[in-house]
Amino acid sequence: MNPFIRTLHGRRQYIIAFTLYLLLAFIYCSLNSKTTCFIELNGTHTASLNTFFTWYTMLGDGVVALILFAVFLLRRQYLQGVHMLAAFLASGIVAQLIKQFTHMPRPKVFLHSDQYNQFIEGVTRGGWSSFPSGHTATAFAVATILALYSSNKWASLVYLLLAILVGYSRIYLGSHFPEDVQAGSIIGVVFAGWVFVAIPELRFFGRRLEKKRPTPSLAAIQS
Repeated sequence: MNPFIRTLHGRRQYIIAFTLYLLLAFIYCSLNSKTTCFIELNGTHTASLNTFFTWYTMLGDGVVALILFAVFLLRRQYLQGVHMLAAFLASGIVAQLIKQFTHMPRPKVFLHSDQYNQFIEGVTRGGWSSFPSGHTATAFAVATILALYSSNKWASLVYLLLAILVGYSRIYLGSHFPEDVQAGSIIGVVFAGWVFVAIPELRFFGRRLEKKRPTPSLAAIQS
């Protein structure tokens, strides 16, 4: 079996769960208007949740990706570090380029005060760069790289849930619509996978710095 296919098959829980998440989100948004989806997903707001999501959303601002990159380098896990950094940069650049071409209004600009009035002062962003969500793209890029390297197939689901929660934080804080988050998640996963394929190993003056990317054993796949 091809090593890359073996790796993907070994992470099938992550792929299946991500596909299910996308499918459910797509169906929900298809059956409801943009405004309805946003308002329904923001039905509950409390001071505690405001504080929690204000801090939690920072997991998608790129700092976590850079910290993990540094940690992997210190642990001499060079290939994983490069994959992490490259996935973060690739997904972030693509998200920013799309923003420039789509020029979509954020919820604070799109919605009237009589439709929704729970924007958080000093936290909720306005402007015309709503699509796609850059924070979400970063979160899913990081989660995908961690999942591809994880030796525990169930840990990958935890990474996915953490990324999904980052995406929801963008909706809760009023910075993005659900479709912005969906697009960001696709960008993050696609470009993390592309980086994983495009950079199979690292070499320095012809010398391989580290073994090739991880490939689960056949026994692990069949379990």
